Amino acid sequence: MHFFSSFRRSSAHIAVAAGVAASTLVSLSAPAAAAGSAPPPRVSVFAVVAGNEPAGVYTDLSPLAFHSSVSLDLPAHVRHDATGRYAVYFSGPDLGTVPTAGLHVRAMTDGNCMPFDGITPSRHPGLQIDVACFDSAGRPADRRFTIAYNARGAAHGALVTAATAPGAMSSDWRVAEPQDTGGAARVAYTHPSPGLYTFDLPYLPGTAPESFATTALAPIAEAGTGRIPNVVCGTTGRALIPGDAGPVRQISVTCRDAVTGQMAPGGTRIHVGYTRGVNLTGASGVSEAYFTAPWISTNSRVVLPDSAVHDPGPVTTGAVAVQRHAVGQYTVDIANQEGTIGYASIVATANGSTALCRASVPDPDRPGHLSVVCRSDAGQMDTGFHLHFVSRKLRLRLSPLAGL
Repeated sequence: MHFFSSFRRSSAHIAVAAGVAASTLVSLSAPAAAAGSAPPPRVSVFAVVAGNEPAGVYTDLSPLAFHSSVSLDLPAHVRHDATGRYAVYFSGPDLGTVPTAGLHVRAMTDGNCMPFDGITPSRHPGLQIDVACFDSAGRPADRRFTIAYNARGAAHGALVTAATAPGAMSSDWRVAEPQDTGGAARVAYTHPSPGLYTFDLPYLPGTAPESFATTALAPIAEAGTGRIPNVVCGTTGRALIPGDAGPVRQISVTCRDAVTGQMAPGGTRIHVGYTRGVNLTGASGVSEAYFTAPWISTNSRVVLPDSAVHDPGPVTTGAVAVQRHAVGQYTVDIANQEGTIGYASIVATANGSTALCRASVPDPDRPGHLSVVCRSDAGQMDTGFHLHFVSRKLRLRLSPLAGL
């Protein structure tokens, strides 16, 4: 039976009122705002971490390498704990109690990076995001990576974030914990077998294109070997179905071990982002674009129609083009991107497969010219993919630090 008819009968005691932040469902919850007080601010952060910082010390990120929508007490910084292990800190009073559903991490070179389970309080009030990175063989390895995080809605457009709750597999529908929908409608999911998930998301109406992202949290290390499965996820199905509270966007997500090709361990927690009219972080005042690239199986160039691309700049025909060069190897050209925008945070998610897709900017002077490589455990493979591009927009070209 479908969630929106069965859930009310079986789990009505978990029902959540409209507008209550997902932090009420997790241990990092904040006290309720007093009557008449201002609601907590929307939070949007993104960063690019070089990955080669000195071990065991705190290293400030370049001012061009991170963005925060709320004030920070300190520059964003990273501690390189061991090979392939990092802790990234954003310190500020508005960051310490936000819900933890909207977190996405990607390696920007070969291999994979995953966040550990959730976000923890940092040594200062704020966020500590722990990250594990691996090479293509699944061994811990230092990697350049990007973080995109959102909580409490978007500056414009619409955004839904959700995470699977801790626990074993179940064919029953469960409430995603935590989640952030900005309204009364709730996100539910089922996880019936290893690596397979179905999410019911409140449908976001509008004329801008939809886009999705999925990120696996690092699973528990395997008994005996101590190996952390190197998990990657992709969207493998989508439908618009009726629900008791209105239309539902249902998506299927499949996750596998990027090294062995086997399905991800049962109980692996994942984050899902669903957007329309805004980038994955929900940020404003940044250079941004998102789109879903089609599955291209020949060496050809595909110009995406305007209706398939979100770009707050003046979108014209040919604003985004995808060129396939070889199996699983593409370049993406995004128009309307300034030449001095700092580091770009890019999140690519396979669409129609479980390929591990990584995106990077080969030439910093051409921030809208991206390289995307997608691969399975057997090697590079063709796939469609969702791509979210967001970067700090500088106010003055003559002074890169102006206005920061």
